[in-house]
Amino acid sequence: MPVVLARHLFCVIGDDLGRGEWQLLGIPRLVYTVPRALTSTKTATGISLMLSTLKASARRIATVRRSLLIASGVVVVSAGAPLAADAFAQTSSPPPAPTEVSTRKPKRDELETFAKNLERRALTEKDRGRRDDLLRQRDILLARLKQGDFQAGHRILLFVPGDSAISDTFTVRSDQKLQLPNLPDISLAGVLDSELQGYLQTQLAQYIRNPTVRAQALLRVAVSGEVTSPGFYSIRTDTPVSDVVMNAGGPSTSADMNKAVLRRGNAVVVKQGGMQEAFRSELTMSDIGARPGDELHVPGKPTGSRWAKIGAAAASVTGIVWTIVYIAGR
Repeated sequence: MPVVLARHLFCVIGDDLGRGEWQLLGIPRLVYTVPRALTSTKTATGISLMLSTLKASARRIATVRRSLLIASGVVVVSAGAPLAADAFAQTSSPPPAPTEVSTRKPKRDELETFAKNLERRALTEKDRGRRDDLLRQRDILLARLKQGDFQAGHRILLFVPGDSAISDTFTVRSDQKLQLPNLPDISLAGVLDSELQGYLQTQLAQYIRNPTVRAQALLRVAVSGEVTSPGFYSIRTDTPVSDVVMNAGGPSTSADMNKAVLRRGNAVVVKQGGMQEAFRSELTMSDIGARPGDELHVPGKPTGSRWAKIGAAAASVTGIVWTIVYIAGR
């Protein structure tokens, strides 16, 4: 079974966060993801073990590939102003605890290394266009380090054992703050995805004695174009870009994955080259700077030139005419 399919079985297909929190957190619930014919206890257990092994192996490979990118200074990031996503309704019952996963999130010192390597490469680059592009990527990285990873519309899945009031899913407001029940607002400005859990634990320790905090960031994006099931999907921020396409049922037979882009409103924030690097290197949605409301678009392959279509239509008409003449002459 391909690794991408194994991962796909652990993801929520659609927008149902109510029962899907388990899959978003990486906790296998085969009753939702495996065909009914395979949900016997023995079969489900075997499939679960097999898929878990495949998923762990794939994540380890992805971690190595991202580490190589860090060493070489190759980075794919996006630009543009934050765009607020539609408001999400909070779940009425406390969600399950986020689980530890093997997907590696870039730390602050690694992103600083990215920026330094980009600047170093720009200084030795002779092509002006390429040099400007490297400096632009450096500036975006520096802005990310300053502003943080969380914008309006991001959702934070929070679990604090013993405190059901704040064990829920909360939406980041337009001022980059979280509003928790009976507590002062917590600002996420300047906080990276890799820092989220430790940061929230430090903040909550001011009001709760020795809290144990588990946190996972989620975002809602659209997948459009030539995919099996286009629509909006709620995903983890550390979901690989390729997995997002698979969540939408995978590319259709007429899809041109080489031309996939990430859009924010009417602007393209990650172009074709950046998306290809993301697919090859197993970069996550957070790695490419995706934000709530962004659109991953997969265009279709060209179906032929205008003249080819006209020629095909003319040939069809000619064939019909000759058929009529033949029948009439008999």
